[in-house]
Amino acid sequence: MTVSEWLSTAGKLHSACVSEQGEGNGSGRITMSQAKTLNVLQHAIGSDHGIKQVTYNEARVSLDEMFVMVKAGQKTPPLIAG
Repeated sequence: MTVSEWLSTAGKLHSACVSEQGEGNGSGRITMSQAKTLNVLQHAIGSDHGIKQVTYNEARVSLDEMFVMVKAGQKTPPLIAG
């Protein structure tokens, strides 16, 4: 997966988390589809935690931490530049 693909996918999931938090659903569980996407993103940067239906709050924190590492270039590789 390229860095730009990773950032695009992560950005969409992050936006969904922010939206759910804004509606007061931050403590609700993400969908199974979202959990699978989060797992793919984690796996792509070598941080595989398995598929878990965490809360929107937990998913956003995880994504925030991963964004920092990816944008700093710490996860290239395993991500491909571009």
